[in-house]
Amino acid sequence: MKIRIAPVVLASISLLFPMLATAQDGATMFKTRCAPCHGTEGQGKPNMAPKLAGTSKDVSAVLTKGGLTKSPHMKPMSTLSAQQASTIAAFVKTLQ
Repeated sequence: MKIRIAPVVLASISLLFPMLATAQDGATMFKTRCAPCHGTEGQGKPNMAPKLAGTSKDVSAVLTKGGLTKSPHMKPMSTLSAQQASTIAAFVKTLQ
C-alpha cells in the first residue's frame, strides 16, 4: 500500500515545484525591473512611482502596454515576454 502512495505523492510535489519556481522568478525580476522605482516591497516612492503592494490593477497589462494616461512615464517593457509579465504580476499580488 505504501509503495503505491509514494509515486502519487512525488508526482504531486513535482507539480507544485514550477509554481514555487515561478514565484521566485517573479521576485527576482521585480527586484531588477520594478524595485528601483516602486521600492523593494512595492511601497512606492513619492513623486516617482505609485505603491504596488495591495493593488488591484492589472499589473501585467501595465507592464506590456505602459501606464497610458494615468502614468504616462511608465513605458511598456517590450523586452518582457507575456509569461514574464504574468510572473511579475503574480509576485506583485503577494505584496502586502
